[in-house]
Amino acid sequence: MFTNEDDTLSQTLNANRAQRTGINFNNNILYRHSFRKRGRTFSANFNNGINNQDGESYTDAYSLYYKGPFVVKDTTRQFNDQIVKGYQYSGSLNYTEPVGKKGAIIEFHYNPSYSFNDSKKKAYSFENATAKYSELDTSLSSVLEYTNVIQRGGVSFRKGDRTKQISFGFDIQSSTLESDQQYPYATHVNRTFTNILPNLMFNLPLSKKESLRLFYRANTNPPSVYQLQDVINNTNPLLITTGNPELDQSFAHRIGGRYQFTDTKKSQSLFVNFFGSLTDNYVATATYTATKDSTLTPSVILHKGSQLTKPINMDGQRNLNVFITYAQPLKFIKTNISLNTGFVANRTPGLINNEEGVTTSYNYNAGVVLASNISQYVDYTISYNGSFNNAKNTLQPNSDNKYFSHTTTAKLNLLSKNGWLFNTDLSNQIYSGLSDGYNQSYWLWNMAIAKKILKGQKGEIRLSVFDLLDQNQSISRNVTETYFEDVTTKVLKQYFMLTFTYNLKNFGKAPARQNFNQNPGDFFRRN
Repeated sequence: MFTNEDDTLSQTLNANRAQRTGINFNNNILYRHSFRKRGRTFSANFNNGINNQDGESYTDAYSLYYKGPFVVKDTTRQFNDQIVKGYQYSGSLNYTEPVGKKGAIIEFHYNPSYSFNDSKKKAYSFENATAKYSELDTSLSSVLEYTNVIQRGGVSFRKGDRTKQISFGFDIQSSTLESDQQYPYATHVNRTFTNILPNLMFNLPLSKKESLRLFYRANTNPPSVYQLQDVINNTNPLLITTGNPELDQSFAHRIGGRYQFTDTKKSQSLFVNFFGSLTDNYVATATYTATKDSTLTPSVILHKGSQLTKPINMDGQRNLNVFITYAQPLKFIKTNISLNTGFVANRTPGLINNEEGVTTSYNYNAGVVLASNISQYVDYTISYNGSFNNAKNTLQPNSDNKYFSHTTTAKLNLLSKNGWLFNTDLSNQIYSGLSDGYNQSYWLWNMAIAKKILKGQKGEIRLSVFDLLDQNQSISRNVTETYFEDVTTKVLKQYFMLTFTYNLKNFGKAPARQNFNQNPGDFFRRN
């Protein structure tokens, strides 16, 4: 539903049904060779993957558009048949050579890759005369072939060991994107990008208990085949989307680090992690809100108040993530306590009616975990995590939003000496600050009982029940450049399951090692 100053512009009832099957295959071949000279190595790696998907979907959307004293009704009934076939080949060649007398290594590497995607989506409209989805709508269909060829090579210098090390280098990368589209109209795109990608990393021990690791790297990310498809998607008539064949690849600078303190005698540890990124040519969203009815295709009208979005490239996307964890034992209750807190900030640019805007979101979270170490027969865990989220938009202050989520969990595992097991976990999820009807508090309780059987307790029979209270839910909030939405997803609720597990292990003892120092010839005579 879209509103303007408390006046409803449009609303829709949308029902989507989809079914998809797919086959994924990946393999990897690795060859390594070490030469007599210490530090001189060669390795070759080859990967290939296949990804085939076949799916179909039905859309039934019933929309109302309020235009003064009149109400316009619109019905969209559509069947989509989509087949995506893709494969990729990639490899790497690496050669290292020791330099100097202090363990320094110089590495040369070459990494080529080739990927291909063939996407065929055909949209059929419902014909009342035949009561079938038989009318092919070429304006909503898409047939696209997409290839991406990358040639990447570089050199890096590394000195030190695992505790104290510095490395730096750079890569030169050439990437060629090529696409051929037949529907909804014929077009050919051929783009070549050349980039220099530096990298830097060092580990530095500050003391016997402390260490610091910092890194910087640059990388690129090409647009996906779906983002390049210039085809209308009207499965939601109020939020119509399309692709953009003019997209460029994005270029990201990433930095990160970790401070680590570990006291093994006291079993204390402190970890401080941070990661940040700055992305140029970020694939953002351009949104246009119609001020009057517009014809997009012969079968699709963008009604007043509805939105049309497409991906575009924009600079200025930023991200910062900080996470801190401290842990130590509580000996008087034989339990380990872990405290954690974190902060996530995102700055996402966007375009709204040709005006550049920014959505800034902040997430603050903190938690505590109590994990027992009483014995091998008793194990429990109690944890709490709270999260506060705040999002602001420079162009649409009415889209600013704040909400909380809380999760409390308790787990208990009991094991007897004669092979009986009992497991249970109970969690409470609370949401507040969401839209009406989405502020929920529910409990999720799982339980299982099991018995070890057979020789060596290799077998196990287990009876489990999931969602004992029948309250399971799935709630999430999505924040975009132009709106936020609260989503509830239908999930699997209470069910029982009986399982049998047999562990295959202990495949005999390894043969005793021969002592060749006494008489090596005896080995050959016995074999």
